[in-house]
Amino acid sequence: MNIETFKDSTLPIERLKVRVPTSELKNVAYYRREIMPALGNDIFKLNPNRLIGFGICGVGAISAFLLIVVWSPAWYLKLILGLSIGFFTGVMGFLTHELMHGAITRNQKLQNFLGFFGLLPYVISPTYWKYVHNRLHHGHTQKTIMDPDAFPILRIYKNSPFVKAIFPFTPGSGYKRSYFYFFFWLSFHEFTAQIYHRFRNGIFKEMDQKRVTIELSLQVSILIGLLIIAGPSNWLWVLVLPVAIQNYMLMSYISTNHNLSPLTSENDPLVNSLTVTNHPIFEYFSLNFGYHVEHHLFPTISSKYAKRVHHELIKKFPDTYKYMPKWQAMKALYSTSRIYKNSNTLINPKTLNEYSTI
Repeated sequence: MNIETFKDSTLPIERLKVRVPTSELKNVAYYRREIMPALGNDIFKLNPNRLIGFGICGVGAISAFLLIVVWSPAWYLKLILGLSIGFFTGVMGFLTHELMHGAITRNQKLQNFLGFFGLLPYVISPTYWKYVHNRLHHGHTQKTIMDPDAFPILRIYKNSPFVKAIFPFTPGSGYKRSYFYFFFWLSFHEFTAQIYHRFRNGIFKEMDQKRVTIELSLQVSILIGLLIIAGPSNWLWVLVLPVAIQNYMLMSYISTNHNLSPLTSENDPLVNSLTVTNHPIFEYFSLNFGYHVEHHLFPTISSKYAKRVHHELIKKFPDTYKYMPKWQAMKALYSTSRIYKNSNTLINPKTLNEYSTI
């Protein structure tokens, strides 16, 4: 279902929704069986060439940092270099995501080693990331509580001071501060989860807590050391600006890929996920991250094959497969609330306005 336009500002997706009854939800295995004959097994080939990009991004970010600190150029050059750091660490975030899924190398030690540095700018432990993203998010996509990336239902909102506090920052809340959401949420959400929520929520009980604490402590120590070297006068350029850019690059995709979709009890990627398309240049540097239904069907394949899967889904499931341009999905995010009244209905708890999911 190619969703082209949103004309109604109050219910922007009501007329385009496709309801799939709970009894008709499919699982990942079903879709794989349906489209694998047309795809071929070569999509499972590793893509070690991504390591070149990983190295380029690492060298680029470090070089820009050193130019700011050592050369101390004019402010407008620091601005360009700060933006460059954010761009390099943003692309590295996409690369690390693919790395930790095993699409670049199957070597777990190499994954964890490179993942430590790839996730360093975000202050995310690689052990935590694998458990939360690979296991919880992919295993329980858009399932209340079990998926840490899913927005909460109204009952949780009413009983959680934390959710109430962050609601004004979320897209569609109606507050001006929500326009900063994409620039900070990934780092904030994952950091608070690592230092607080993982000790209070049962979904984290099987995670290697000790290892997460060690990795996180090392990352924090390294970043503090870098900030000391840079000096407070450069924190805007080496910290604030890069963090904002890298967060936007990832969160603008993460949010559009899931936060317009229904909550589901069965992990059905064609229902609980959305593919967003973009200009080819942006798709290149984001490693086709927007092709997210495809990713949830085949999380371990290189995203270089995502468009092949995309075309097969259009052919096989033209009435249920959901995709749209990214800018339209962004517009829809700010036209709907992020709290769920029920699995298929979003509600603004302040105004009580209701909106349909897609």
